[in-house]
This record gives sequence, structure tokens and C-alpha cells, in this order.
Amino acid sequence: MRSEQKKGYLSVLLAGILWGSIGFFATLLSDMGMNAGPEAFFRVFFSALMLAPTLLIKGKGTSLFRIGRRGLISCMLVGVVSQAFFNVCYMNAIEQCGMATAAVFLYTSPIYVAVLSRLFFREPLTRNKILAIAINIVGCVLTVTGGDFTDAKISAFGLVMGLLAGLTYALLPVLSRTGAADESPYTAAFYGQLFGSLLLFFLVRPYRDIGTALNGKVLLVLVGFGVIPSAMAYIAYYGGIGRMTETSKVPVIASVETVVAAVIGLLAFGQKLGIVKILGIVLVLCSIAVMNAKGKNEKQRYAEKNLS
Repeated sequence: MRSEQKKGYLSVLLAGILWGSIGFFATLLSDMGMNAGPEAFFRVFFSALMLAPTLLIKGKGTSLFRIGRRGLISCMLVGVVSQAFFNVCYMNAIEQCGMATAAVFLYTSPIYVAVLSRLFFREPLTRNKILAIAINIVGCVLTVTGGDFTDAKISAFGLVMGLLAGLTYALLPVLSRTGAADESPYTAAFYGQLFGSLLLFFLVRPYRDIGTALNGKVLLVLVGFGVIPSAMAYIAYYGGIGRMTETSKVPVIASVETVVAAVIGLLAFGQKLGIVKILGIVLVLCSIAVMNAKGKNEKQRYAEKNLS
């Protein structure tokens, strides 16, 4: 059982590492003239497109396309809420409040997950969890913003969009546990991306950027965007969350994404880290360690369980 848990943690950690490349692909596409809305659509669309033949190969036929009712509903909710609505809310939050403020809203998501996991899955809110979540939020915000809030501006609409972005982002692990985690990781990833792309098609109308998307270099980047931080990341994510017993640990472990993004920014785009961002990275890594450290009560419960 503990071995399965460790595999789950490592899979979610891998998903976070792969998600850390989102900014790399998004920056390349932005420099090539693509807008944020179509970027979000083409990311999940190409992910679903790449996953379809993968399911055929892995399942040696159409077996992996079969999905239970609970799994289908769960994947639909993930695609609609944590793919489509999240992207729309987050893009609006950035537009209304600036990148730094939007990031602050987004990285409050571990609080939502902890509360929702307590309500729906009866997960305990231990001192370790509360401490890890607090350290994680501060670390993520410092890593993403570098402590610079000069572009901060908050409107009523921006505030609502920011709070909804944090909530819809947080609902990913919660909705996944309601059925998608019981399916094959490949199946869950495919249907989540499929439903997300269908709704985003109507929300952001990507056909207006189809000319840009059909450019050779752009198309190559879009395929990479659909495979690495999308298809591969969600396969790892679903493979991990099905093995984990505590949903509230997921966003903290996956927050390694911010560390990877900062490192890629340094290596690929020459972005400076600075002492504040380095402090943020250290805090994020510390929060992951704290979240996975067993407190006195947890050790006692584990010992009692083994004795029984």
C-alpha cells in the first residue's frame, strides 16, 4: 500500500514537472502571434488528437475508449470546469488584474482543495497540512511574481474572475477523484481533454486564428504543447491520483510546476531569478517535504493500523 502511495506521489510530481513547461510553449506561441484564447483551445485539442491513436495502440483496439458512467461524468466535469472555465476565468483575471495578482488568486487553490477534501472525502486537516499549504502559497506567489506587484490592479470583475480561477483550478483533483481516477489514465486524460476542447471551441472561437495555427513552425509548437504539458502530464496525473488516499496533498506536490517554470524561464528566455524567486523555490520544495512528512498523530495511526 505504501509503495502504491509513493508511486502516486511520484506520478503527480511528474505531472507537475511537465505542467511547468506550459509557459515555455505559451511564450513561443505568443511570440508567433497567437492569442491566449486559441492557445488554450489548441493545447487541449491537440492533446485529445494525440491521445486518440495512443488509446488504440495501448488498448490494441478500442477497449480503452470504453468508459464507465461515473468516469464519463467525472471527465466531462473536469473538461468543462477545470479546463474550459478555468482557462476563461484565468485569462480574464490576468487581463483585469495583471499577471502578478492573477497568480496570487490562482495559488490559493490548495486552500480550496483542503476544504473540499474535508467536506467530500472526510480528509483530516492536520497541522502538517495547514503549515505546508501556507508555506506553499507564499512560495508559489514569490516564485511566479518575484515579489513584484507593480502591475497589480483589481476591479470587481477581476476579483470574481480571480477567485473563480482559483476555485476551478482547485476542482481538478476533487472532480477527478469522483470517477475519473478509477479509469485508465489514458482514458481519463483523453475524455477530459476532449470535453475541454469542445467547450473551448465555442467559448474562444479559435477558428479566427486558424491561419496562424496552420503555419509549419506554429503547428510544430502546438503539437509539442498538446503532448508534453497536456497529454503526457494528464496521463501521469491520473495515474497518480488513483493511487493517492489524500486529495488535499495533490496541489502542493504538483506545485513543483512553478519551480520548473522558473528554471525554464532562466534557461530558455534568460529571465533572472533573483533572491526573492530563489526563496520562493526553496519554500515550494519545503512545502512538498512538509506535506509528506508524517506528524506524530499520523505515525501513531499508521502504527495502530499495522498492529491491527
